[in-house]
Amino acid sequence: MTDSDAASSNPFELDDEVLAFIDRYLRLSSQLSTAGSIDQQRRNYASLVAEMRYPRPAGISSEDSEVSGRHGSVALRHYRYQLQRSPARLMFIHGGGFIFGNLDSHDDICAEVCAATGLNLISVDYRLAPEYHHPVHLDDVEDAFNHCYQTDMVVIGASAGGTLAAALAHRLKDAAKKPAAQLLIFPGLGGDAFALPSYEDNAQAPLLTTEDVLYYRDARCASGQLPLDDAEFYPLLAKNYQGLPKTIAYSADIDPLRDDARLYVERLEAAGVEARWINQAGLVHDFLRARHRSQKAGAAFAAICESIIQLAG
Repeated sequence: MTDSDAASSNPFELDDEVLAFIDRYLRLSSQLSTAGSIDQQRRNYASLVAEMRYPRPAGISSEDSEVSGRHGSVALRHYRYQLQRSPARLMFIHGGGFIFGNLDSHDDICAEVCAATGLNLISVDYRLAPEYHHPVHLDDVEDAFNHCYQTDMVVIGASAGGTLAAALAHRLKDAAKKPAAQLLIFPGLGGDAFALPSYEDNAQAPLLTTEDVLYYRDARCASGQLPLDDAEFYPLLAKNYQGLPKTIAYSADIDPLRDDARLYVERLEAAGVEARWINQAGLVHDFLRARHRSQKAGAAFAAICESIIQLAG
């Protein structure tokens, strides 16, 4: 293979560990194809999750429960560190493009966050698209948050969960019960896919393309009706960012959503909100699943856990 051949097969200049992670991820998920039925896509995702799951760290226990919500019951999983009986300080909202994911899909990630931070954590199982449309997903998250509310609660969201975490902060910014802080991990916040550089630079990124972003966005909308001014759908549509909680937003450099996190933090800072953007070079969307396969991803996961501790204060 010539140097030019190598460059064309690895246009994003990813290291060998990340390339190996991507290769396994794509094989396990049937190339992340969105062409099949929703049921088939969910089976592919479940296969990926099962094969990439890691054992929980020692000292972590969990208990499942349900809370009554406006659309029915919402399932929760409460992770405890070394049998602490104190209330959860962290709430985790999973990703999955709004059409995948549940309490099991991010179980190992939640358990490791709980162990690394020493803070009890609640994971939320919100209803999925396309069976349910906006704002049902956010309603479920809000119902869970109100049930588990603590004055110092940090809300953590990954990918679609990052969308919901930031949307929850906007919905509740004038409420008596609201997040004390939020940590967003490669969130989709509604950046202009036809204007922001990351959507063009990473249009064909390995684990999330710009076309995928638009596919998952449309799955949330009833009858294809895209909200054009609803900050609860996409927080970057907001007109006012004052009163939002302190924020740390992590992005992957090789991800169409990278500039969503950057732009959101810039707007928070302009509104006087304490906020920080941390971009992870050489990493792709969903790098949390590579934390034990890539030194870069492992370091990013450790930094995220340290940021959570800082936000929890």
